[in-house]
Amino acid sequence: MRNSRKLGLSVLVTLLMALTGTLALSTPASAWVYCNSVSRVLGGYDGETEIYYPTYNDNSTNCDMRINENGSAGQREAIRQLQFNLNVCYGPNRWDQSRAHVTNHLSVDGKYGPNTRGAVNAVQKHLNAHEGASLQEDGYAGPQTRSRMHHPSIGGYCIMPATTPYPPIVAP
Repeated sequence: MRNSRKLGLSVLVTLLMALTGTLALSTPASAWVYCNSVSRVLGGYDGETEIYYPTYNDNSTNCDMRINENGSAGQREAIRQLQFNLNVCYGPNRWDQSRAHVTNHLSVDGKYGPNTRGAVNAVQKHLNAHEGASLQEDGYAGPQTRSRMHHPSIGGYCIMPATTPYPPIVAP
């Protein structure tokens, strides 16, 4: 009887350890990969206009952008593209002067610091208030936020990506 109890307890402890190990090793729901490249994706109402867009490894638009002062060269390139997009489509010297500006001018320095986070937050608030978006206003440029933002097209217009939240990639 005593041996069967020990065996049962041993099995129970092993199961608990395995379960705990599995939970500790599994990817949390909030895990994300950081955008580390820039690719051309499809945008616009026709779904055929190309825009430059932060991506992960040139093959996924499902990536996140957060505070990052000293990232890799690819991460800094993706941040520079985001900063350029914010300036061109939402800043005081934006291409479409008929729309009110939303953000202050950003330095295109590849650092996702407080100014970039503040600009993204201002755009999130603007999109929620004026375009019916339901974005979390946290200042992080995740796939949901970037898919609702306007981005400069190769033809010189600020347009949204073709598909929400993951626009198709044309080429790196």
